[in-house]
Amino acid sequence: MKVTKEIIPFFLRHCIRTLLLVAAGLIFAVTLGSVMNVEFISSIERGISKPLMILDAELLGFISPGPRYILYPILVKLKELGVDYCVIIALISGHVLIEPSTFFLEYGFFGYRFPLKRFIASLIITYLAGLVTLFILG
Repeated sequence: MKVTKEIIPFFLRHCIRTLLLVAAGLIFAVTLGSVMNVEFISSIERGISKPLMILDAELLGFISPGPRYILYPILVKLKELGVDYCVIIALISGHVLIEPSTFFLEYGFFGYRFPLKRFIASLIITYLAGLVTLFILG
């Protein structure tokens, strides 16, 4: 019974904190998505070639904070504004594959060369995935 009295408050405390963080992330994403408009996106697309947009998207995904679900409202808004799937795939893949928060963990377990090699390989793979999507879905 004593264990239950300790476990339930611990669970509730962490559950509430997690839900607050999720809500804050989603509010941020929805707010950011609401300030994007067609003129902004078209001005970006006019000035940047698709291969460079893929590289920018994967690097933006790399530096994006938080878990992946925060990106989805922004990605939906970008798709509504006419952004190609190659850019969306690069954003998601860059966020997932090149995640910077694991660098120190990997460095501690495997040394500094492993996370650097993984970063370079993930950067190349993500870029190629964007290019393949560009050529397939054009």
